[in-house]
Amino acid sequence: MVSEFESIAGFEVTETTAAGLLRDGIQAPTPVQLAAIPTILDGRHVVIQSGTGTGKTLAYLLPVLQRLRQIPNARAVCIVPSIELAMQVMRVAERYKPADLSAVALVKRENQRRKSARLQNSTRLVVGTPERVLEMFAERKLRGVTMLVLDEPEPVLASRNAAFLHEVLTRPEPKLQLVFVGATFGIQSEQWILELLGHDVTRTHVDDDPLTRSISHQVVRVRHEGEKDATLVRFVRRHDCKRAIVFVNQPNLVRHLYRYLVEQGLATVTLSPDRNKQQCKQALLDFGAGKASILLTTDAVATGLDVTNVKWVLHFELPNSVESYVHRAGRTGRAGQTGTSVLFVGEVDQTRIKRFEQKLGIAFQSKEG
Repeated sequence: MVSEFESIAGFEVTETTAAGLLRDGIQAPTPVQLAAIPTILDGRHVVIQSGTGTGKTLAYLLPVLQRLRQIPNARAVCIVPSIELAMQVMRVAERYKPADLSAVALVKRENQRRKSARLQNSTRLVVGTPERVLEMFAERKLRGVTMLVLDEPEPVLASRNAAFLHEVLTRPEPKLQLVFVGATFGIQSEQWILELLGHDVTRTHVDDDPLTRSISHQVVRVRHEGEKDATLVRFVRRHDCKRAIVFVNQPNLVRHLYRYLVEQGLATVTLSPDRNKQQCKQALLDFGAGKASILLTTDAVATGLDVTNVKWVLHFELPNSVESYVHRAGRTGRAGQTGTSVLFVGEVDQTRIKRFEQKLGIAFQSKEG
């Protein structure tokens, strides 16, 4: 019931908030929301760490929107690593924000003139990719920011924009309330957290992790690299994978694999850096509506992506890191559902598989391809 949100210290359930929760079918706060919302409402720095699919977006967005309502001159910026995640966060914000609170998405492919026109001094909430958000900081069009959220920060901190972002975050004025959000934090994120927030920062580490609770982890062994395409198609058909996200590491492989899957009669759509915003939106709509059974993408594009009812995550290429595996696998097993994550690996990959098992506390079961 919505009343369970009202039990969170200091949290106000407005009519708009209640309507958003009802539309999204949310009846009670998740553990990460219970832990994070009061801290953000208090104006403190916070590090939110929780598994994918545990409600992290609302854990920071609901209190940020409330503070924007309560503090007339407050302004919030949320930086995310991909266009798709920016648009996803903005869609959530639109469902929960008051009608008179202006918000804008700044993303890489947005028309330059339209973008400049939409970002006004009165814009209270900005969600965007690092390139465009930092461009606005550099042009002094983002004055008066009081809250800044880094959602899934690792790709952002590893980018060419990291140095300027660091300069923005360490400016003496205005004082920023910082929120770091992620399923995992790598070495770079932890270094920034320590430097910017200190040892005593509030951390809401929630162990309710779908990675071990809701997701089955499997491995399909491929004898020769040249057989991987056919092995993937055979697996999809054998297991009737109708809601599958297929991950590759190399953007240029998306085009090749897309052609092969379509030639094999599998309805496939793609999300990749060379697709414009409208094409990505249509791909997600087609996948969500069941017009396509496979969504083919890369880590950079799909970080934080929330697509409902995904039953399978298929790793055509091994993730480059443990953190990457967590983010990929977390596209399934969300919101109390179950799912399966499958690695397609050759003999040279065995050591990396064992490292994933040791670090994540999971066991990969062998599966026939």
